[in-house]
Amino acid sequence: MSSFSSIIRNPKDLNYDGKDVDEQIVLVIRRSSITNLPWMLTAFLFAFMPFLVNPFVASLKVEGQQLISPTFLGATTLFWYLFTFGYFLACFLNWYFNILLISNKKIVDMDFHGITYKNISETMIDNIEDVTSNISGPVGTIFNIGNVYIQTAAEKREFEFSDVSDPSSIRDIISDLVANKRHNNHAAS
Repeated sequence: MSSFSSIIRNPKDLNYDGKDVDEQIVLVIRRSSITNLPWMLTAFLFAFMPFLVNPFVASLKVEGQQLISPTFLGATTLFWYLFTFGYFLACFLNWYFNILLISNKKIVDMDFHGITYKNISETMIDNIEDVTSNISGPVGTIFNIGNVYIQTAAEKREFEFSDVSDPSSIRDIISDLVANKRHNNHAAS
C-alpha cells in the first residue's frame, strides 16, 4: 500500500519517538482522501485565476497608458503562485502528518498544526474503556467516512479522530486489540 493511503495496515519499517522494541504498528490512519477535495479544488482555482484576471488587468488603460505595468503584473503573478503553492503545501502536510497510530500496545494521536506546533497524545491499550464510531450526513454515508471516539481511563479522557474511512472497521480492530490484551492479562494472572 502507498504511504499516501488513508489507512495503512501493518506498515513495515515505520517508527516514531517512543516506540517500544516489542511494539508492532497495526494501523496508520489519516483523514479520508476524499476530504482533500475542497482544498485541492481551491488550490486549482487559485492556480487558474491569473489566466482569467491578468488579461483583464493588462487591458486596463488610463488616457491611453496601461494602468498596471507588465513588470508589476508579472511580480504580482509570481507572488500569487508562491501563495498558492504555500496553501497547497500547508494543506497537504496537515493531511499527511495528522495521523492516528494503532499498535499492539498503544494508541498514538499525532496532531500537527502548521510547521511550528505539534501535539502527541498516547494511551496504553489497557486504558481503553470504550470505542465508538459514527457516520453522519450524505457524504459520510455514501463514502463510508466518519469519526472514531476512543474513551480512556487516562488523563486525556477521549481520543477523537475525524473523517476517517471505514470507521466501523477501525473500531472493531481497536476493540479486538483491547479484548486480546485483557484476555492475555487475565490468563497471565
